[in-house]
Amino acid sequence: MRSGKRILSEGNSKPGAFFDLTKIYYHRLKWADDLKEVKDQILKFAPTVPEEKTYFYYDMFCERLKGKAEPTTSGHGSIDLIVPGCHKASGIRRLAERWGISPEQCAAFGDGRQRILKMLQYCGYSYAMENAAPDVKRAAKHICPSNEEDGVLVTLEKLFF
Repeated sequence: MRSGKRILSEGNSKPGAFFDLTKIYYHRLKWADDLKEVKDQILKFAPTVPEEKTYFYYDMFCERLKGKAEPTTSGHGSIDLIVPGCHKASGIRRLAERWGISPEQCAAFGDGRQRILKMLQYCGYSYAMENAAPDVKRAAKHICPSNEEDGVLVTLEKLFF
């Protein structure tokens, strides 16, 4: 969203802890009691589900929202419902075109599942974290240390210094 992410929940009260936690990642987060109040383009919804049911809900969203929204997940109860075709790889592609660089000059890191495979396949420097799922490791050109070992920072230091 251009003007900031908004969230909505049942009822008219802000779930304080959830709102505060989410605001860490979305600095321009604003409260909306009704989606009709939102005068902006909505790029994604981010429902949180019970962790053990993440893939149940992911599969359900895939089936029910086909063509209307594209579900992605990194597991752990987090699901994003995005505009079809508006994923990380398409964002990197747009930036590369704007900056006049090739995919071979782009770098990407990931440990999630479906949401990053296209991005890893697009970038010339693609890294799966050591703790990544097997399908992510297959999609990447390289493996770097895990998140717990600061794999992204370690690898960037090797690439740039």
